[in-house]
Amino acid sequence: MESSGEITVSPVQNDASLWEFLRLPWHIYQGDPYWVPPILSQQRQFLDPRRGPFFEIGEARYFLASQDGRPVGRLSAHINRLHDTCHGPETGFFGFFESIPDRDVAAALFEAAAAWLRERGKTRLVGPLNFGIYDEMGLLVEGFDSMPVIFQTYNPPYYQDLLASLGFVKAMDWHAYKITNRQADLEAMQRRYDEIMRGQDIKIVTYNPKQVDRRADEVFQLFNTAWAPNWGHVPLTRRQFDDMFAMVKPCLRPEMAYVLLDDDRVAGFGISLPDLNPLIRQLNGRLTLWGKLRLLYWAKYRPVTKIRAMVVGISQPYQRRYFHLALLLRAYIYLVKHTPCEMADLSLVPANLKHWIKVILALGGQRYKVFRVFEKPI
Repeated sequence: MESSGEITVSPVQNDASLWEFLRLPWHIYQGDPYWVPPILSQQRQFLDPRRGPFFEIGEARYFLASQDGRPVGRLSAHINRLHDTCHGPETGFFGFFESIPDRDVAAALFEAAAAWLRERGKTRLVGPLNFGIYDEMGLLVEGFDSMPVIFQTYNPPYYQDLLASLGFVKAMDWHAYKITNRQADLEAMQRRYDEIMRGQDIKIVTYNPKQVDRRADEVFQLFNTAWAPNWGHVPLTRRQFDDMFAMVKPCLRPEMAYVLLDDDRVAGFGISLPDLNPLIRQLNGRLTLWGKLRLLYWAKYRPVTKIRAMVVGISQPYQRRYFHLALLLRAYIYLVKHTPCEMADLSLVPANLKHWIKVILALGGQRYKVFRVFEKPI
């Protein structure tokens, strides 16, 4: 689709235009049965340079596109100084992309972002990342027939065509898998779990909320080292980690989070969360006191029907000893025996992590969504 009116791209410069930036997706997704509106208060804080943890290591600029006086698109451009240190200084990033189905609108937004990044010495544009690979990331390119689970992104199918028309190509894919089989042979799974753990001086225990503060430093260090080989990895700052954990902690149930202990040292962990997105969709971006109480009930007490197994981390010296499989088996057996869970989402899995994908497929996992990060020279 080509434009029929003049397009204006303006940087966000005050609270009023930031509010317009935040509210723009409501213009794009009106009537979409699968879109889950973000919680506006949380996203506003995340994007605020005075409060967002990203801004300790980065800088961002937000752009709004309007046409004939109405909002039609948005985009962020950002640089990450820690990424520069780890991977070289040539890469800038984009995120928070939204647009009507109009190539000219998308082109105007990306040219504004590219110009801002070129002024800062960048020659390569990568995204979407909001703001990094451990935040919401990737463009949905496969699996548009269902609602995203908690902390997953979603977008219209035409977005990938807009990016392709502007010269973007695939940089990396991440997969989401689903397991829906409640008829699995639990005895065989238990035997396999016992085989892995037999003779080990290592145990798997359930998450203990009372030990969160004592374990926080260990988990922080493990997170940054276990994922170091992954594509695009940039270690989290302590503030980013604390902010991420503050988002996850209210959703944690002890029976759905496990810790791998070697003596008394954390060697790994696995976290599954109840999928809160059906309720978050109903909140329509507003988090009132009643909404907080409903979220607490869904997170802690409501019978689980869908979960996202979102983090499995094993310290590198333990990674070839099948403990990642043991963590999954422990969670799977519990969910089938003790909950009415109908679906487990396992995501996001880097497409090049073949050994991990093999484990998921062996458990009956089916790939049902693909999220892509794109790149182009600027």
